[in-house]
Amino acid sequence: MAAAALSGSLLTTRARAEFARRHPGVRVAPKRYDWGQEADALRDGLADVAFVWLPNDLSGLRSELVHTEPRVVGVPCGHALADRSGISVLEVGDEPLMWTRRAPREWVDWWAVNPRPDGSSPTWGPTNDNVEEMVEQVAEGSSICFAPLSMARYYARPDLSWVPLTDVAPLRVVLAWVDGMDTALVRGFVRVVRELAAAADVSAG
Repeated sequence: MAAAALSGSLLTTRARAEFARRHPGVRVAPKRYDWGQEADALRDGLADVAFVWLPNDLSGLRSELVHTEPRVVGVPCGHALADRSGISVLEVGDEPLMWTRRAPREWVDWWAVNPRPDGSSPTWGPTNDNVEEMVEQVAEGSSICFAPLSMARYYARPDLSWVPLTDVAPLRVVLAWVDGMDTALVRGFVRVVRELAAAADVSAG
């Protein structure tokens, strides 16, 4: 089986390990795609299941909401906002914001909070194709970025600061698979993720 992984989160790793325990001899190979491409990977037959960041085109797919988390803003260390405990999205309107041409426009606008609550548009900065390019450009000081909290923890670096965004909607993640292709193995993986997600919700509560 092939699974489009949830970047920066341990949910994929834990799900693969538990699935392997329940299904000896079956390996779930983690796959990585550029921003917003996981749903297309499913439709193209490149993955059996995928963790998909919303919003996204889920046509032809089945899905379950399995994860939510806050968003943060990434700035280089030494930035005027680096030591703040929280930031409003309206405070970074003049900061060049990383974005990507790889993902659908709806996806890009949601991540950029475009338009902003006051009707303004972001100041668009450099583009990137993946998280590694994004954090490198933020660290060098050419822009800021918005990211989920788990990604900030995973990509913790001494030259980056991650500050909570206090007034934006959280990221929602679904586990998706092609409608009509829910094999026994796919159903088994969905069951594992569902159980892990429920356990995480109980722990958080």
